[in-house]
Amino acid sequence: MKFIFIRHGETCANIDKLIYGITHSEFTDNGLKQIDKILDYVRLQEVDYFYSSPLKRTQIIAEKIQECIGKKAQFIDEIGEMNYGIFEGLTSDIALQKYPDAYNQFMNDYKNYVIPEGENVLDFDKRVISFIDKIKDKEGTSVIVTHGGVIRTAIMHLLNLSSEDRWHFKILPGMIIEIEYKYEYGVLLQMINN
Repeated sequence: MKFIFIRHGETCANIDKLIYGITHSEFTDNGLKQIDKILDYVRLQEVDYFYSSPLKRTQIIAEKIQECIGKKAQFIDEIGEMNYGIFEGLTSDIALQKYPDAYNQFMNDYKNYVIPEGENVLDFDKRVISFIDKIKDKEGTSVIVTHGGVIRTAIMHLLNLSSEDRWHFKILPGMIIEIEYKYEYGVLLQMINN
């Protein structure tokens, strides 16, 4: 399988440095330009499978890609961004000020700590990996419109890296990441920054 992961374009929450996973945020002007560059890239690809996170910021892009390639997206819950619960929509400073115990516990044990009204990284990874494992041995090319956290987890899994290695990859808004996965071995082909 050739994986083409597409992170949604820049949003106002990205600019404001908010913690957000499931919360919607509108695209910036730059984010809208990034969508146009994503469409220019996708037009040139042979796409066998097309998946998207069901969150609004990815649905918007998926609908534009559908028009471009003539193939409907399958909206997959497992590749939605992590739910940051009580931290959603807050800056790190405000989250620390408003929920000091919860924020410190999350920062000290982010993999295991379940954010109140949210989830933890271990469960998030499990759901993303579960979906990737269902499709990774198929022939062809998959376009997956999703989020930075999902892409980091997918990279970690497909390249057989440790959980901590995810932080070596900066997945910017509008970025496109290509990974070839064959014979139980993943290769990072390119990272395109729009």
